[in-house]
Amino acid sequence: MVQNEMIRLSPVFKDYIWGGTKIRDVLHKDTGSLERIAESWEFSSHADGQSVIASGEYAGLTLGKYFDAVGWDKTGYFGQRSRQLPCMVKFIDACENLSIQVHPADGYAHRHEHDNGKNEMWYIMSAEEGAFIYVGFNRDTSRREVLRRIRDNSIEEILNKIPVRKGDSFFIPAGTVHAIGAGCFICEIQQTSNVTYRLYDYGRLDKDGKPRPLQVKKALDVLNYRRLHVSQDEQSGLYHIGTASSKMLARTNWFTVTKYDVDGELQISVMRSPYSLYKAFIVVDGEGQAVLPEGRQAIRAGSTWLLKQQAPLRISGHCSVLIVNL
Repeated sequence: MVQNEMIRLSPVFKDYIWGGTKIRDVLHKDTGSLERIAESWEFSSHADGQSVIASGEYAGLTLGKYFDAVGWDKTGYFGQRSRQLPCMVKFIDACENLSIQVHPADGYAHRHEHDNGKNEMWYIMSAEEGAFIYVGFNRDTSRREVLRRIRDNSIEEILNKIPVRKGDSFFIPAGTVHAIGAGCFICEIQQTSNVTYRLYDYGRLDKDGKPRPLQVKKALDVLNYRRLHVSQDEQSGLYHIGTASSKMLARTNWFTVTKYDVDGELQISVMRSPYSLYKAFIVVDGEGQAVLPEGRQAIRAGSTWLLKQQAPLRISGHCSVLIVNL
């Protein structure tokens, strides 16, 4: 009986106009002829871009087809009901600022988009000097004021502007205005959804020389207009295991994210779930090896795996990994 199984995944790439080259140049992914790569959908069952099984007997199948074969009942209640995974994982390379935007919660997204809402978290893999993000309003505001500020190009004045550095993480609830700034290289874990409402795009033109569309009315419908207090407690949830440490980054109804920093060797105990047998395993820094029943598997920054974990998993090397429980 296989105790632990790691199934390598191949991503889907998106070449949005704000993307850069780090997904190719830093993570060494084969991005084909794409000049810029904004996003790499590493772990996705969404219809707009599905990851592909890259190893084992199911190689070549999309993640959705894989679970059609092995059974959606093994992915928990959400997967069994909707035949898609509750969350997805991306790498995001912001060579330019992303638009100022917001995502709806489930109710609005179901009614208006026939898609899921989007709560998400960001883990900063690297950040260039001066890189920042916008998250939430820095004071209470209103629909009328936000609309006025979109029109007079002053919306940035009422946003929380947060400098970022490697290793920071942020949870972005649905309804929260936000934007990723230029120079941020991010691993994003989010609900399975592809719904984004742009409020403001800096007057930017697309590849055809036309302004990119905004979805202002829908954005105004779903925004949380209250001030969002932003603070960081670097020690929250941090504990040590030998020469390594793990830190819970997010716990939601759709995913739980734990970061493990390995400096030598680490044994990850099973977090048993009554819902899902599977996890996503993402290497966000460094390199090492995972010890499996059939031998050692090399891992390095940028690799993503579908992990079926039934016993403690041993990792050696110098690396940081994120494990996402469904």
